[in-house]
Amino acid sequence: MVLRMDRLGGETVRRSRGVLLPPVNASRVRRRDLFRALHGAVLEGVLAPGERLPSSRQAALDYGVSRGLVEEVYAQLTEEGLLDRSVGRGTFVAASARRLAAPARRAETARRSRSPSRRGRAIASNATCREPPEPRAFNAGIADTRDFPTRTWLRLQARAARELGRRALDFADPRGLPALRASIARHLAQFRGIRCDASQVIIFNSAQQALYALALLLLDRGDPVWIEDPAYPGARAAFELAGATLTPVPVDDQGLRVDVGVRLAPRARLAYVTPAHQYPTGAALSLERRIALLDWAEKHDSWLVDDDYDGEFRYVGQPLTTLYSLDPQARVLYLGTLSKAMFVSMRLAFAVVPERLVEPLASLRTHLDGFTPPLPQRAMSLFMDEGHFNSHLRRMRAVYGEKRAALLAGLAPLADRGWSWPENPAGLHLLLCHPEARHVRRIVNASSLDLARLEAYRLRPSGGDGLFLRFGGLPESTLHAATAALVAAERDARR
Repeated sequence: MVLRMDRLGGETVRRSRGVLLPPVNASRVRRRDLFRALHGAVLEGVLAPGERLPSSRQAALDYGVSRGLVEEVYAQLTEEGLLDRSVGRGTFVAASARRLAAPARRAETARRSRSPSRRGRAIASNATCREPPEPRAFNAGIADTRDFPTRTWLRLQARAARELGRRALDFADPRGLPALRASIARHLAQFRGIRCDASQVIIFNSAQQALYALALLLLDRGDPVWIEDPAYPGARAAFELAGATLTPVPVDDQGLRVDVGVRLAPRARLAYVTPAHQYPTGAALSLERRIALLDWAEKHDSWLVDDDYDGEFRYVGQPLTTLYSLDPQARVLYLGTLSKAMFVSMRLAFAVVPERLVEPLASLRTHLDGFTPPLPQRAMSLFMDEGHFNSHLRRMRAVYGEKRAALLAGLAPLADRGWSWPENPAGLHLLLCHPEARHVRRIVNASSLDLARLEAYRLRPSGGDGLFLRFGGLPESTLHAATAALVAAERDARR
């Protein structure tokens, strides 16, 4: 046997009987080091299929380790199918290792493999659901947490953990924790005019998840669905994932054009609306159209989804009456979220549905992710029952109302330059509209602000364009500076 020591890349490489043993870059070779070296050498083709490895005795001498350690490594590689060993013949790289591609081959195989489905590519290409890693002007439509009562929340979390004990570690009810369902039902009765039993409330990790679950439960593939145009991208994605056929229904300053929806798809199975504060235009659905929508649903036995994603944040008067509250036929499914009012990582939302849908929806929920963790649910129920949630909402209404007023004051010069915005005093975003799409595009391209165009939310092309400004999570100083920068960018774009 010939043993030769070579140098390669600063590491000691050992040759035994002509076999190139992989180097181990360690002063003291341990079991995991040797395993990784041999495992990687086989996968990367350094040790080719059929090549004979040195005996465990010789390899132990080469690496300066015990023979027992080498035997353990050889045995594990054999169990994983990378080596073949037989008494009297020796140890060889398994022929099946040829199918395990090296990194370069894997990359080439990936390039030649099938791409996602057409539906998958269409949904993935719509990146407007994907939130930015940090809030900037104007992409911050999230809760402002600087005034959040963190100490109170932490105290209630600790109390919830003590109350739940080991139950916090077990499976939970897919419908949600009874205490939180009851707390939400009381809150909805007091502040949103919704009369429902706690048993009708189902807890989800997000309104997006709830919407997808409802779409799967209520729709067959190909069923027509009315969706606002422009629309909330998450709704579009949920219905497309469920295989529905989308019917874009235009929106004006009074909300969804029910008459157009009836003309385009009179027998649609479901209609999705954001009546309190249309996403993204900000329009409120008029009472006349709410009644027309309810009449249509009754006539054609259709469902209505009332997504009240930021209904608590109306800055003049009381929050608008929900579509759910006007429905005598139990056709409206109400969606709400707690993350918008609390903090974005809370991941708590809910749906209010007719009794006959509760158990089917809970069963379907188990196919998605099973259940929502009980600890944040119990903490949230305590937060609501002790009155902290209502106090926090009142405080944040004032904060967001001041931000919206400051934004409008800063944007006032644009009113004389062809820009307009909705009068509905609600929400954490504002849509600036302009009749010339090219002008809007020039501003977006030239500005350093994070500006989204209305065009990205449309399902069908339309005249004009706009800027979608999400301001809720911005500090006041950032909001003022960004508003001034936007007005200046608009002025420069005119030159």
